[in-house]
Amino acid sequence: MNIVLEALLIFGLRVLGIAVSTLSTLMTVQGRKVYAVAAGFISSLVYVIAIGKVVSNLNNVWNIIAYAGGFAGGTLVGMVLEQRLALGYAEVRFISIEDGHDLAGALRESGFGVTELEGHGREKTVEVVSVLIPRKEVKNVLKIGQRVDNDAIVTVTDSRTVQRGYWHPDRCRR
Repeated sequence: MNIVLEALLIFGLRVLGIAVSTLSTLMTVQGRKVYAVAAGFISSLVYVIAIGKVVSNLNNVWNIIAYAGGFAGGTLVGMVLEQRLALGYAEVRFISIEDGHDLAGALRESGFGVTELEGHGREKTVEVVSVLIPRKEVKNVLKIGQRVDNDAIVTVTDSRTVQRGYWHPDRCRR
């Protein structure tokens, strides 16, 4: 096979393998067993083919560079895919000095379930507004938060599972 084509094949296989491996890890953490196993199988299969091409001719430096470059490229592609897929759930928490109630109202008007709590800051009472949402909705919730209370402290935490309670992800509007 042409040296350049073989190197490109190795690079492409490695990008694919690492990207799928990244998704497999995410699926494992989220407890999606079937998807994690399938992605792990594909990742391993691609790895064996790519490493076989490299090991069969260790004198070809281009194959080695393509293999390492494919790993780096696959890491980037996997991260981008993970962000775009935004699988799973997140909790967005706002800590507001004055506008927490208005923020909770704006979020509710947009179809999100909201929990409001009173907290005690260093100098005065604060309002804590918490929203549990599909990860794909994080940007929308952050935009609402910024519009209503740009000074609120905001944290976003991934949630592994969601069970029971007032939970209607299909009601979330964009």
